[in-house]
Amino acid sequence: MKHGAVILTPDYRLRPEHPLTDGVEDIQSFWQWIEDGSAQRALTTSLPDVAIDVGNVMVAGESTGGHIAVMTALVPFTSLPIKVLFLQYPTLDITDVARAENISEVMQKSGLWAESVPYSEVEDCLASLEKGTLRTRANFGSRMRLLMGMLQAGKFWDAERDSERLCPMRLLDSAGKLPPILLYHSKRDEVLPWQHTEEWAAKLRRLQPDVPLFLTFQQGDHVFDKDDNMETPWLKEPLEFVQKYWPA
Repeated sequence: MKHGAVILTPDYRLRPEHPLTDGVEDIQSFWQWIEDGSAQRALTTSLPDVAIDVGNVMVAGESTGGHIAVMTALVPFTSLPIKVLFLQYPTLDITDVARAENISEVMQKSGLWAESVPYSEVEDCLASLEKGTLRTRANFGSRMRLLMGMLQAGKFWDAERDSERLCPMRLLDSAGKLPPILLYHSKRDEVLPWQHTEEWAAKLRRLQPDVPLFLTFQQGDHVFDKDDNMETPWLKEPLEFVQKYWPA
């Protein structure tokens, strides 16, 4: 609101009701909706005085949303110029997260493996779904056991098919020039290992040393910043970094 920004937040099809690739297709359609002017036309019907500045874009996301945000620049999903990426504890090494065999040490310590969740819970969820239903929203935190069940059964994704095109750690190898990036994570994250973020940032610095990167590690649970705002002391420097590049 400080900058008069138009915030567009897409829904996308969720696991386990839909394949992971369906959600990716939805995000690609979302960007096409913006690029071809459909988003502006939809906005104009209710807010005729509000314009979307497609040349002044920041892409932000947390956790899975952070995965989507960074993928938007890595793949890329849009031809629009991204001024800055704002990544909050994103999933950056989904190959390691989704591995059901030879599980890494950092993932063994993750809450995703804290208890055994039978895949039957996922099957029960799918069986209760009315035919033809699209699941694009869910209450915060309500999907954790479903995620654990899929991961532990090795059924979250098709690793052989999807890893090269959906894993940010691997996509860095072939990515074009990335925009400036704010990246933060908690070293007490009980869901996603902070080490993945550290490794991804190190790889970025090695492959694209000219990309401005502000990396900071904090303390707290996975969504440790849920009660923070622009006046929160630790956010002062990260937000100053973002405002060097956005709004332009």
